[in-house]
Amino acid sequence: MRNGNRHKLITCFLLAVIMTVSLAGCTTFDSFRHTFIDPASTDAAPVITIGVFEPQTGKNAERGKAEIKGIELANSIYNNVDGYKIVLSKVDTQSKASTAGTAFQGLLEMNPVAVIGSAGEATSLVASEYVEENKIPTITPSATNPLITQTNGFYFRACITGSQMGEGLAEYAYRELKSRKIGIISIKNDTNTAAIIDGFEAKIKKLARKKSKAIVLTSEITDTEEEITEAVKDIRRNACDVCFVSMGTESMDKLFSKVEELNLTDITFLGNRSWGSKDFVAMMGNHPDIKVVFPYSSVMVGDSSSTDNLTEEAQRFQIEYASKYGSDDIPTDSAALGYDSYLILINAIHNAKSLDGTAIRDAMLDLKDLKGVTGVFSFDSNGNVVRTVNLSTIKDGMVVSEYVTMSEAEAKDLEDIESTQNTEDN
Repeated sequence: MRNGNRHKLITCFLLAVIMTVSLAGCTTFDSFRHTFIDPASTDAAPVITIGVFEPQTGKNAERGKAEIKGIELANSIYNNVDGYKIVLSKVDTQSKASTAGTAFQGLLEMNPVAVIGSAGEATSLVASEYVEENKIPTITPSATNPLITQTNGFYFRACITGSQMGEGLAEYAYRELKSRKIGIISIKNDTNTAAIIDGFEAKIKKLARKKSKAIVLTSEITDTEEEITEAVKDIRRNACDVCFVSMGTESMDKLFSKVEELNLTDITFLGNRSWGSKDFVAMMGNHPDIKVVFPYSSVMVGDSSSTDNLTEEAQRFQIEYASKYGSDDIPTDSAALGYDSYLILINAIHNAKSLDGTAIRDAMLDLKDLKGVTGVFSFDSNGNVVRTVNLSTIKDGMVVSEYVTMSEAEAKDLEDIESTQNTEDN
């Protein structure tokens, strides 16, 4: 109840702010309408379809459904513009690579001018072939695999990559916390966090300029009770004041219990964006004295100063989300990224003055400083977003903004990551 009341207060505050701002954003599409739509020539409202290629069942369903909520919210706000209507056509990837191809082909039969999806690395990679073959601009809200955009001229991403997340965490640890005693604990053979760790290590070494060894501990473990206990002892032996740990909710619960036993609660623990999940946030209720920071595009107000970091679109998103889904439904970063993906596409369609896929793709590449919910968007030549990194923490059972990096982080492809790693090793 306490969290629900606090969220309602935040929503009311943002409503007071946004009521002072003009909400005439949809009028920006007038010129687009006049370019290719003649309302007098038809009795029916002309329709443009945007495909939604998301998991609604299977292991990625929670994230996929959250992205759909954000997409549908954006569509409910930016839908009808003087005879120009955007409709959404959804297909379920089922969170499986084996069904993703068929699902995308079914989506193509609906003749979308662009596609949003998917919440899933494997399904997005499967879709890549059809995206490029049909020259249909597509944007994934949250899939981070570099190959999704690296090998495809029509695939974009709204989220930052793992290497960008790592760079953001490194800046926070080294510049904001001024740590020179940083530890890294990772799970053996965990490919899911390899990119974020590579980005983190590379950025720390760049910031330190090799004048000092800021990373004092690097350890790979299995998530057994014994090895977790030993890892915490290693953290204490090396006097770490910041530690990046790439483990899930259950394992982190065990680790934090050991941290408390050894009175190491003054350490700041850094993690990946999965720490923004409901399960992780609930688990942290057992460890209120431990601070965690992770890459997550929270639109919640962290403190009085963070209000200034919210864009007008973020304020609108908060208010409209609460209105559509209820004030007790706290929006996740997946929902916010789904919303931003929709905004990116409709702005590109507007700027392209065309429904041609190549023209829309080019307009997406040309987007500069587009203000969305999760930040300001521009893209590199590979369709990766170039932007500052948003970091969040957990306070009073909610994910709230903690830090926004001072510099923008550019995505690295696999060759860049491997080249950087080899250079640093030599």
